[in-house]
Amino acid sequence: MFIDKSHSKKDLVLLFSKLEIELDCKISKSELTKMIQVEIKNCKYNDNIKNFTELLDYLSKPTTKQRPSTQEKSEIMFKCKRLIKWGNTCYIFDEDTYLDNIQPHNDCMFIHKWGDLSSVRRACRIYNLSPYNINHINPIISDDVQEYMEKNRIIKQTFLPKLSVRYSTKENPIIVSFD
Repeated sequence: MFIDKSHSKKDLVLLFSKLEIELDCKISKSELTKMIQVEIKNCKYNDNIKNFTELLDYLSKPTTKQRPSTQEKSEIMFKCKRLIKWGNTCYIFDEDTYLDNIQPHNDCMFIHKWGDLSSVRRACRIYNLSPYNINHINPIISDDVQEYMEKNRIIKQTFLPKLSVRYSTKENPIIVSFD
């Protein structure tokens, strides 16, 4: 069985814990792959990975998690900050941000593959709202981050009643209402 080397040991342990197989994270990656070969028959598949062939396909392809180096990350963050500043200044072209509409497009094309970073998602959203956008650019987001964002969206949507308290006068007692 072939496991692409872009999958980290932590990724493999997390993936198989979702498939209800406990793997020891303290052993080396080569020992872990040997253990996976033995335990792969006992997997309980879920909605993301439905059967054995999908699991093999997932493991043979490079991981969707993005791990930029420190130099790449600083360049990514600089381009994000520049795009966000350009959007916050009403998309005005000047020497501080951009001189024409092709430069923000090129920056957005460079950063869109690092969609796991929240600044990249924000910069892409700001670029897509601009009147100068050439193409609509969606950031590439890994499945784990997508799942995390979905959980956060659901939590934010839950409605909790707001408590309001009015101060009392001698004639009226304290009124507490839930709106």
